[in-house]
Amino acid sequence: MKISTRFIVYVAALVIGSMALAQTPDVPDGWVPVTELLPLPDFIPGAGALYIQPDNAPVGPWLAYGRDGTLIEVLFMVPISQMQEAMNWDDLATGTLAELGITAIDHVDISYNGGHPGMAEPHYHFRLVLVDAATQEGALNP
Repeated sequence: MKISTRFIVYVAALVIGSMALAQTPDVPDGWVPVTELLPLPDFIPGAGALYIQPDNAPVGPWLAYGRDGTLIEVLFMVPISQMQEAMNWDDLATGTLAELGITAIDHVDISYNGGHPGMAEPHYHFRLVLVDAATQEGALNP
């Protein structure tokens, strides 16, 4: 029986992630944890504790909190199929950033993802990171 690497990583994330969230984040009204939408753990290594306004799923914005409950990233998942259709996303994050009182972004990470629960098709993660890279790494990885 052949077990895929993707399945092993998913199971490991469920096991490790369920133990990793040390403090409940102070999440704005109307945002729900990913666990209310998908069979995922409270904390996903590398992604954090994810929250979203359900009407914005799956593209986002998603709020990614670290183990200590600190907001680390504002995340968007943009399907490659929509990029190939030349879709535009004007002013994508401004409203969310203003509502959250975010006035500075430390850096932006863009990474490819072949698909996962909640966004099965290939897509890119656009991460507006609020902290330096070392803090980001430490907060999102147990």
